[in-house]
Amino acid sequence: MPLPDTTSKPRLAWIILIQEVRGLLMSPALWTMLIVVSLLVGYSFLQAVDLFSRASRTALSYAELARGMNPQAGIFVPTFGAYYLSQTLLLPFVAIRLIGLDKQSGVLKLLLQLRLSTFSLCILKIMAMGLVWGVSMIPAAMALFFWHRLGGHIFVPELAVLLAGHALYSLIVITIAMFAATISDSLPTAAMLCLAATLGSWVLDFAASGHGGILGTLGQVSLTGMLRQFENGLLSTGYIAAFLALAILFFMLTVIWLHPGRRRSAKIGKSLAVIGLLGAGAVMAMLSPIYTDVTENQRHSFNPATTRALRQLSRTLTITIHLNPQDSRLLDMEQGVLARLRRSVQKLNIQYSPSSSTGLFQPAESDQYGLIQYEYGGKKDQSYSNSENEILSIIYHLAGMTVVPDPVPVYKGYPLVADASGSRWWFYLYLPLIFLSIGGYCYLDKSWRTTRQGE
Repeated sequence: MPLPDTTSKPRLAWIILIQEVRGLLMSPALWTMLIVVSLLVGYSFLQAVDLFSRASRTALSYAELARGMNPQAGIFVPTFGAYYLSQTLLLPFVAIRLIGLDKQSGVLKLLLQLRLSTFSLCILKIMAMGLVWGVSMIPAAMALFFWHRLGGHIFVPELAVLLAGHALYSLIVITIAMFAATISDSLPTAAMLCLAATLGSWVLDFAASGHGGILGTLGQVSLTGMLRQFENGLLSTGYIAAFLALAILFFMLTVIWLHPGRRRSAKIGKSLAVIGLLGAGAVMAMLSPIYTDVTENQRHSFNPATTRALRQLSRTLTITIHLNPQDSRLLDMEQGVLARLRRSVQKLNIQYSPSSSTGLFQPAESDQYGLIQYEYGGKKDQSYSNSENEILSIIYHLAGMTVVPDPVPVYKGYPLVADASGSRWWFYLYLPLIFLSIGGYCYLDKSWRTTRQGE
């Protein structure tokens, strides 16, 4: 329906948003994705509950084991892992339609002639995909409902961070898909470019697993690696800034390259300027991040007294580690005490001996292999232990301080033996049938409207 020239911009934006949402709802790719998401979430949830229940049977008899029964890690992270698969493999096929179909049908040229800027048009397309993403969360909401109904524990702050991580990851995938559709001549090419970016990030994270140096750093800043920080319940301004910078980058590149009437040289110049500004901002945020441990058991933090003492260290604390990068002891330290020290000590210098070992299964080159050396304020000490208590004791001794831990409540854990098999009908039958019915109705309505317009 042609729009009169007197239509106000808010009214025009609302009409276009409705058309974008309607176009997505009439897409078979959307309803196919929702059906697959329901099946994946259901399978992940049922398996997670079953494994959690098996472990809980033993944990109920031992307090030490019960403390390790964390529903966030045992139930919600595996359940939302289904969304990682769908966001990586299926969401691009839905998102590329935002621009790809408009280009193929010629609608894009008409939209660019309206009194809305290219930026506004892209914002409306993002909003439409946001509504679609909200619909895709229905299976997750059902899983939370059934877990609560079974008597399971839900810690809202930790769950909110997990949900925020997946929302940011989806936003990046959507913007990558929009940019791929903008610079591609066909939908298959755009899908290949988008999958190359998302799957390439997964491959990078997989290749960097257990490695240090540049490869390990690249793995941490990959999309998969950054999402894992949200899954762990560690909220970092650096990773939030990195996620947002990437999303804004591909969004702005879409805005710049979408209009076919602009000169290529101008597009390249604006693109380089956007890359430079966002890259600089993201690097600055990554270099001086602020961390917040939102986990209920505070597993990423030292005792509050320990944290206060470490932040008072005014000189550089140097730790030299004689371990192979693939040694399990070093991996445990990196994920545990070293990560906490990096967030607590302002001046920390961690060095890795370049000649610790000739190989993972070969004998060490020197008898220093496994040694951890400490230096602070001209004092030195060393130990072969990678225990957190041993490491902190040495640091306290070098700094000449005595730290009395603050009394904190002991995390008791939430073991639960439950049977979630009754919910399988919702994930495997009812929700897929609902999605299939709505998708079929939208498709028939689209066919009817097309036939009526042809007559």
